[in-house]
Amino acid sequence: MSDGATTTAAGLEVSSSALVESLFAGAEFGLAVLDADLRFARVNAALAHADGLAVDDHVGKTMAELWPGGAEASMRAARQVLETGRPVRDLRVSVRPREAGAERSFDCSIYPIAEDGEVVGVWTALREVTEDRPAVPVPGADGEATGVLVVGQETTEAVRRRQALEQELEDEHRIVTQLQVSLMPDRLPSVPGADMASAFRPAGDGHEIGGDFFDVFPMGPECWMMVIGDVCGKGAEAAALTALARYTLRAAAIQEGAEPAELLVQLNEAVMLQRDDTRFLTAVCAFLESGGSDGGLRITLSVAGHPSPLKVSAAGVATKVGGLGALIGVWDAPDLREEVIHLRQGERLVLYTDGVVEAGAPSAELGDEGLAQLLADTAGQSAAATVAAIEEAVLSREKAAPRDDLAVLVVRPDPERDR
Repeated sequence: MSDGATTTAAGLEVSSSALVESLFAGAEFGLAVLDADLRFARVNAALAHADGLAVDDHVGKTMAELWPGGAEASMRAARQVLETGRPVRDLRVSVRPREAGAERSFDCSIYPIAEDGEVVGVWTALREVTEDRPAVPVPGADGEATGVLVVGQETTEAVRRRQALEQELEDEHRIVTQLQVSLMPDRLPSVPGADMASAFRPAGDGHEIGGDFFDVFPMGPECWMMVIGDVCGKGAEAAALTALARYTLRAAAIQEGAEPAELLVQLNEAVMLQRDDTRFLTAVCAFLESGGSDGGLRITLSVAGHPSPLKVSAAGVATKVGGLGALIGVWDAPDLREEVIHLRQGERLVLYTDGVVEAGAPSAELGDEGLAQLLADTAGQSAAATVAAIEEAVLSREKAAPRDDLAVLVVRPDPERDR
């Protein structure tokens, strides 16, 4: 999940990101982007339905204009996020939309949108709740301002400092590389009855730790867990959240009777304990089991705000599966669902991060359609061949250092493998 795009919402690209487009298209909770004047720049259909207005009728309006009754708490919170750059989570607000009439109560979380280090707007997620509770005042928060520019002749001391910085960057690069590797499995385990392959490629020049991750590990003799996820942002904080996600899921998976959605809820609880952090993540959690006498695989999966996995038929037709659940780290109680699919011989399941479809210049991105066509062209091929084709397609579109991580995990039935 790149945070180096022109405009980012807590590390989430708000203009053309496949993840954001997917969220705005399919989320069942309200989503909105507001500019620096706290006027709506974009809303999704769920929010429009809640307040009884068309999507386009929101653009250019303020909360007070659309919700004349009770918008004060929301406006105060949004203004605080603009001023401090820090998110406000789980604010309970009660408003009376201008068109919908009856009073509505929402849980509201608000995040900053930053451009070149400056907060230029906010994005908000709203979930309607049934119980009534007064709006909660937002406590104050101290902001920090930095940025002093000093220009002068490079002295001997400056040369020494520059050389020291170069050495520090070299050391940092080595540490980053080691830490990045430690957050991924050394190699995929051998899963009986399954052909599996993966790939990971970090963004940029390798000096920052990215937020993409995946994992595969056994839960029992006949069940394996697959995870892929994307933490917003980069650097040490993103690495810490990546490690938290990976090891929380591994620890939670040992519980008897646990299901994918339940494990993601437990991960959400762990992330929400970091209340001073603006970061969140998306993830797919899947349980893989033998599908029975037909030599296939049974997969139970739950999606938390992540690009939907693709089930690819033997003929190469890709279909999105798993739905679109809530992001991890935004709601106290995210709405997450499960779907059970069966992979028969010749079929594949492709899990990937948004760096796959967004690689390259906007005009050259692989995109959803390009990925679907690639999967059609590789019908009948192995998991490794599929992954290699995806990597090649992405790399061919990159003219400079990649701006986002790439992670992909492919599995298909192979009844002869390690039986």
